[in-house]
Amino acid sequence: MNRVKIFITAVIMLILTAAAAEARTGSLLLEYDGSTHEYNGSLYELYVKNQPVMSDMEPIIFNNRALVPVREVFEEAGATVNYYADTQTVEIVEDGVNIKMNINDNIAYVNGEKTPIPDAAVPKLISKAGGLTKTMVPVRFISETIGMNVEFDGYNDAILIDSASYDELKEAAAAPDPTPEPEPSKPKVVDLSYSMVEDNKIAIKVHTDSPVNDYSYMTMEAPERLVVDLPYTELAVGEQSISVNAGGIRTVRMGQNSERARTVVDVDSLVSYGFEADGNDLIIYVRAQENPDAQPEQVQPTPEPEPSEPENVPIEVNRNLIVIDAGHGGSDPGAIGTLNGERVNESDLTLQIAYKVKSILESAGYTVLMTREDDTYKTLVERPTLANDYHAAIFVSIHINSADPSSANGTEVYYAASNNGDSYGVSSSQLAKNILNRMLAYMGSVNRGVKTAEHAVTKRTDMPSCLVEVGFISNSDELSKMVDETYQYQAAQGIAEGIIESAAQIN
Repeated sequence: MNRVKIFITAVIMLILTAAAAEARTGSLLLEYDGSTHEYNGSLYELYVKNQPVMSDMEPIIFNNRALVPVREVFEEAGATVNYYADTQTVEIVEDGVNIKMNINDNIAYVNGEKTPIPDAAVPKLISKAGGLTKTMVPVRFISETIGMNVEFDGYNDAILIDSASYDELKEAAAAPDPTPEPEPSKPKVVDLSYSMVEDNKIAIKVHTDSPVNDYSYMTMEAPERLVVDLPYTELAVGEQSISVNAGGIRTVRMGQNSERARTVVDVDSLVSYGFEADGNDLIIYVRAQENPDAQPEQVQPTPEPEPSEPENVPIEVNRNLIVIDAGHGGSDPGAIGTLNGERVNESDLTLQIAYKVKSILESAGYTVLMTREDDTYKTLVERPTLANDYHAAIFVSIHINSADPSSANGTEVYYAASNNGDSYGVSSSQLAKNILNRMLAYMGSVNRGVKTAEHAVTKRTDMPSCLVEVGFISNSDELSKMVDETYQYQAAQGIAEGIIESAAQIN
């Protein structure tokens, strides 16, 4: 009889355990990287400093590594979490440790030093289908970097950060507060409008009743569209659909669920987009390209005949116009160095050198257009788009390197293999070689060579382009040179002469 009881008890326990596991696993549709994916792994319970943490997007296993919602987890742990939507940069600050990570990038900056994220685990923007998009980050890398202990309880599907065991937490769970504090009211969207700023560019104004501090976005296909979410926001104006039907931009739609207010911009073909948070307004800029096949054919009454043009008419290149891009800026300081106890931002050095290149080129008779003229941020789409719109002859982006170990030094120049044609009379690779040779002659730095990489700014330009890494901000000897105006002029002179040599070869 006792054996029968024991057997029955064991069977019941197995059934309960299986039921609990089934409740936290199963097929789930997740949205990330612009499309919908099926997820069949576990959804983890989460505890930080012995407190349960709830989120619209539970921790998941992604490429064999646990990703957790960054704000809920690390703010509960006492860290400061910032998310810069324009650069898709996550910043976690805790007790003197500053971590910066970019979406879909396996390189983090820990106190300004480039640090690979183990096992190539990368931050992701993920949501359940139709739900609120959350910034998900690799939990072990961040927790251990800021000195927190992480334990995985595979039996109970739980992640424990600086916490007691799962059983101890359940035993010590307190009764719910009989008089909970009322939830604060959600911000509301009170107006939605748009204006055409160019033939193919629209500015959408989402006006709320409180300052816009947080938003996320993603692009989707079939049909092509830009999706922008305001978390925990309601619609005071009701769901809307505004017809635009101009310049490849079809409609602007807005809807909501319990987790967010969503704005969707339907387009024929998305060219570029950008954002500006201005007080209570979120401004969404969208540039599109019209697809003639998407338009119903219309008969025009007795149209005037147009003069015939040869196919593939070449773009009229402005041979005298050079675009100089000072890397980073604004909310994105780039790599960070320290000299004599003072912080030095990559974005400041690139702007200083860019202005010197501009001065030298203008003295030689060239017209120079800078992607930024002060400490502001321009997106990685806006920078090359500016050069393309003005049909510039050459595009050069200026950056400062960083590496671990700090002994790394020298100068290198990158070009995108996908943008290395010779239709201009000079290729991007030749431009890179010309600039590197002249920089080395003036600076006397270590030659790290010409290399290829598909940087966002160089692969999107129509003209020959390259990205210059002047030196290493992580190397104190090189940093002490790069803050010196004389050395900056030497670097600028090399860049300018390499540009002038290349421009002379343009058709």
